[in-house]
Amino acid sequence: MTPIPSHHRATTASASAEHPARTRPPVEAPEGDTATDARTVPAVPPAEAAGAPVLPTQGVRTGALPPLPPLDLHGAVPVLDAVTAEPPAPLPELAVLRALVRDAARRAAALLQGHVPEAHDTVADIVRFTVGAGGDHLETAAAHLGLTPLRMRHLTAAYHHGGPHGAAACLSPRPAHPAALAGAEAAIRPLRPSPGAPLERHRDRLTDPPAGVQLRHGPDGRWYPYADLHGTWQPVAGPHGDPARAYRAARLALRQRR
Repeated sequence: MTPIPSHHRATTASASAEHPARTRPPVEAPEGDTATDARTVPAVPPAEAAGAPVLPTQGVRTGALPPLPPLDLHGAVPVLDAVTAEPPAPLPELAVLRALVRDAARRAAALLQGHVPEAHDTVADIVRFTVGAGGDHLETAAAHLGLTPLRMRHLTAAYHHGGPHGAAACLSPRPAHPAALAGAEAAIRPLRPSPGAPLERHRDRLTDPPAGVQLRHGPDGRWYPYADLHGTWQPVAGPHGDPARAYRAARLALRQRR
């Protein structure tokens, strides 16, 4: 081995003292990577060095997210359909929970399709659920609202024909403006079978007893037709802003059911 001259050794030692990083050993690289020396190791971020948490988005490539695939909820099966044991009290029965899940799925699908539901109060929402469940929970809903099953059936029919406003006209009579009642009376006068018989006005209701027809003024300004069927006033299809149209709808329902 050729000896290194003493002057060269002194020069090397001096250079090492001026640049100590050059004497550090290479940094061990993970298997499969090429080892790099200490000069290529990135510095520790100030936030990490100070003990601050590193956000999970650091180092993540940003950009526009890809569009979501279209959702098809028609074949979706509620999770509770796989459950057979009844839940413990005070939870509702399993059949009620399943109905609530199906109702929530229908409402979510309608929202995804762009259908904005009308505003509902608590009573109208219970009626809406009962209508959507096909009447399976009608007696339970009636007991919850303090109504008889017959009254609850009338309420669900009113909701079916007119939504939450139809339910309000059925359950909660409210004062109507006298001018609205007078205008409705004038509009239906030519259609009455007994034009000379007196009409009854009560709050939001205009009743023609000989004809078996009653009109109720809803909170949405429409007139909701009722027909005297089997001695009770029952809501029928055909609410309309024109009282004459609503009156004709009630007369048609009477002819079809007698």
